[in-house]
Amino acid sequence: MNGISVVLPAYMEEENLKAILPKIREYLKEKDFEIIIVDTQQPMDNTKLVCEENGCRYLPRTGGEYYGDAIRTGIDGAKKEYTVIMDADGSHDPMDILRFYEEMESGKWDLIIGSRYCKGGNTCNTWILRAMSRVLNMVYKLAFRLSVEDVSDSFRMYKTSQLKKLELHCQNFDIVEEILILLTTYNKEFRIKEVPIVFNKRAAGKSKRNLLKYIFSYLTTMRTLLKRQSAAKKEISEKNNEK
Repeated sequence: MNGISVVLPAYMEEENLKAILPKIREYLKEKDFEIIIVDTQQPMDNTKLVCEENGCRYLPRTGGEYYGDAIRTGIDGAKKEYTVIMDADGSHDPMDILRFYEEMESGKWDLIIGSRYCKGGNTCNTWILRAMSRVLNMVYKLAFRLSVEDVSDSFRMYKTSQLKKLELHCQNFDIVEEILILLTTYNKEFRIKEVPIVFNKRAAGKSKRNLLKYIFSYLTTMRTLLKRQSAAKKEISEKNNEK
């Protein structure tokens, strides 16, 4: 197993995929890679046809229609050494994948985060979304003692083997934080590199995020993840005492 699995959860993103998939293929043409599009359980547009035209693997979500289901489906399907998860709406620049890959290949890091909030990063979101994101990041950083500036952007490169070990339960966009928290809890020496990115506005279509549901899910998830983090630390401590 080597190379890069690029996973894009898609929910009626036909028009955006027409633009982004050729770019990914062009930028990664000298690498060993696969592109996995995780669509809805039942097709709602011509995403499958766009995948076929661009030589991508097409996977319907398993387990449900939530974003979390799409992420779990993509992780299960990934076959390469590294897995990149990115948005299908054009907000993430596929050229950044090469920057992530270069950092990973240095052997110094376990995770590369495309960061809006480290030096050199930026976001084109509206002021209210920026404010909400900033508050969310600050709260999660403090609550879980995370030493990163951007805990909530999904554009990251992981080691696939580490991703596949995780038991993920979150249903919405909070699965992004769940992954980070579990990886850093179970791996004390986990090494993270933040690479500055620009988060662009979606190219076409409408956002699928409901702001009220978005806020509520993060508050509910925080309580659940704090319990899981505490249980994981206890499990690790007990194992160390048995040695």
